[in-house]
Amino acid sequence: MEALPAPPSINMQSPRVRAAMRVMGIIPSDLEKKEIQEYDGNKNKHLLFEKKRRTLIEQVATLASRGPQERGGSGDMNANFLEEILRKERETMETMARMAKKDIQKTVIKELESRLEFEKGKKKQEENKKRMLQLKKERDGWLKEQQKKADKKREQTREVRERNDRQLQVHCEEIRQQLKEADDRVAKCLADIRQAHDDSIESKQVRGIEARKQKAAFEQMLVHRREDMLDAIEDKHARKQELLTELLSQRVSNKEKLLQKELECRQRVAEYLSNQQASIEDKYDEARVRHKKAQAVREEKGLAKTLKFKTDNEKKRKAFVIRYENLIRDREREHEEFRRNWESRSLQRSASETLRPRERPELLRAREDAEHFAALAAENRERLRRAHAHSVDQQIEHLLAVRQRAQALEDQKAEADRTRMVVMRNTAVTKHELKHKVDRFKDVGIEKMLDLLEDVEIEPAAKTRINEILGDLGLPPLGGYSQEEEK
Repeated sequence: MEALPAPPSINMQSPRVRAAMRVMGIIPSDLEKKEIQEYDGNKNKHLLFEKKRRTLIEQVATLASRGPQERGGSGDMNANFLEEILRKERETMETMARMAKKDIQKTVIKELESRLEFEKGKKKQEENKKRMLQLKKERDGWLKEQQKKADKKREQTREVRERNDRQLQVHCEEIRQQLKEADDRVAKCLADIRQAHDDSIESKQVRGIEARKQKAAFEQMLVHRREDMLDAIEDKHARKQELLTELLSQRVSNKEKLLQKELECRQRVAEYLSNQQASIEDKYDEARVRHKKAQAVREEKGLAKTLKFKTDNEKKRKAFVIRYENLIRDREREHEEFRRNWESRSLQRSASETLRPRERPELLRAREDAEHFAALAAENRERLRRAHAHSVDQQIEHLLAVRQRAQALEDQKAEADRTRMVVMRNTAVTKHELKHKVDRFKDVGIEKMLDLLEDVEIEPAAKTRINEILGDLGLPPLGGYSQEEEK
């Protein structure tokens, strides 16, 4: 017997080793070391099965050393996702609270600054009013002084005017005398001019008579020309009237023709539209009938296909069940036959050895080796059958695990959606509360605003600014004491 290499040692209690044995379809008895007496003292058969045993041990050890495949679960991802949602919610809440606090501070500072500006404006108005009264008093004194000066100046002006009037009256008498002398000189000149004019009138009358005769002749000539032009215009007007009368009669006749043509055109259009509507209705009726027939055909075909599908499905299902049952029965029958053959093999071999004639040793050795390989092949088939059954079970368990993971993912998704909705609701409620709080600060007065501000945490810079404005307004600072008192 040749020396075989020592197989690797394996721990039969290890879960990995057991899992590898189930995957390969190996049972513990296949890996146990057997003595030569269990094989009826046949060394060749013992060597063959020992090699197979050691090969199986090496394969089990190799498969067990690989370990299971790592699969990442989705629980951590879902937990991280929920933590991210909660973190974002906290950040959103903090941001909204910070913005609301800033809005409140800004609103309070704005209202106080507007109040301070109002007080400053009111103070300026009072100062302006006092200054205006002072200016009015100074103006009234100045006006009284100016009135005294004006009265004095008016008296002086009256005296100057009276003196000027007397001087003007003397001057007027002098001018009147000069004008009287000038009138006498002008009357003498006019008498001389009138005499010369009377002498020239006679000569102008003679020339005027001749000019009037020429003008009368020229006007008579213009009258004759106008009469000729009037006759020509009347003739032209008469011809145009005749032409207009003729055109009017033609237009009346053309209008009647146009009306007749329009009536005929309307009749043709009405006939065409009625024929077109009738053809459309006929086509619509034909299409409805055609579609009804097509729908009936489709329904018949659909029912036939459904019936055929159900029939084929039932047939395939029955054929599958029959094949599966036949395979189970064939497998059980093969197993039973193998067991019976294995039990009766030793008896057959001993009977064949006694009955058959003596053969050569090499033939006997070849026959024994063939029988040994057949027995080993039978064990391998049984082992493969167990491995296949385990693989089927593993696939079924894998499918169930996949379904469970899918259901878990759906549940986690639903939980994440619910958590997201809760976060959105909380965010909306907080936003509404903060907005209401800010609106309350906007809608109340300064005194009420300061009372509400006692319950709000304010930043130091904003508090300093608010106290400065309150100090300018003469109001008590926040907290009941000022910064100087605090220092």
